[in-house]
Amino acid sequence: MNASEVLRRYTSGELDFQGINLRGVYLNGADLIGVNLSSADLCSANLAMSYLSRINLQRANLTNAKLCGANLNQANLSGANLSDADFHGATLQGADFRKANISLAIFIDANLSDADMRGVNLQGADLRGACLRGANLRKEQRLFEGANLRGANLQGADLRGVNLLGADLTKANLSQANLTEASLREANLTQANLSEAILDGAFLTEATLVETNFSWAVMTSAKLERAVLIDAELAGANLRGAFLPDVKLSNANLVMADLSRANLVRADLSRANFNQANLSEADLTDAYLARTDLRDAILHRTTLIRADLSTANLAGAQLRGTIMPSGEMHG
Repeated sequence: MNASEVLRRYTSGELDFQGINLRGVYLNGADLIGVNLSSADLCSANLAMSYLSRINLQRANLTNAKLCGANLNQANLSGANLSDADFHGATLQGADFRKANISLAIFIDANLSDADMRGVNLQGADLRGACLRGANLRKEQRLFEGANLRGANLQGADLRGVNLLGADLTKANLSQANLTEASLREANLTQANLSEAILDGAFLTEATLVETNFSWAVMTSAKLERAVLIDAELAGANLRGAFLPDVKLSNANLVMADLSRANLVRADLSRANFNQANLSEADLTDAYLARTDLRDAILHRTTLIRADLSTANLAGAQLRGTIMPSGEMHG
């Protein structure tokens, strides 16, 4: 069936095109609101700038399809194959992507706010500048695996409030992304780039953050309890008031980081570099600081009760009103 036939039948009131073969069809700017194209073959189809709100594309094949600037608000794309599809600048508010394959797809500057993306495969997808506010990518036991965003490009993306529970973001690029109050509980961000990202109030409880780059990121009041940050890069990061009890920060680089008023109770800070870091009023009770570099660090009113400082380097550190491991106040 060709494009003109589809449009003629749609104009006459027909909406059911389930399973139809429309490979390579040219429907640029078409009005197909509410159409049923479930299980249809739209491989390499051109639907750029089309009006496709509330369209049913469940289990459809849209590999290499062009949907730039299209309106797909509240569309059903669950189980669809969107690999290599181009959604540059498309509007997909409230769209259903559950268990869709979106690997290597382009979503630059797309609006995916409130989209349901549970169980999706976004490996290698390009989401630079995309808006995912309120999108749901969480893992659900026995129903949805965590979203696969391995190697995805989310540079500058708006991810405020997004639920990424259990997601795999290994080697993803999230530099300059806004993740304010986003949930990344149990997520895997190994070797991911979050430099200059905004993570105010973000939830990273029990996240895997090995060799993750948080340099100059803003993470005020972030929740990172029991997170694994071994070999992580946090130079210049703002962690003021962050919640980090039982965190593993061994070998991490925190040069010039702001950890004032942070909770680091029972944290493993062995061999970490806190050179020139601000730890004013931070709580390091029972922290492990074997061979930790605290040279020129600011430790005003810092609590170090029962902390192991025996091999830490405190040369040039500023100790004023600091509560030492013995419980005595220094300075």
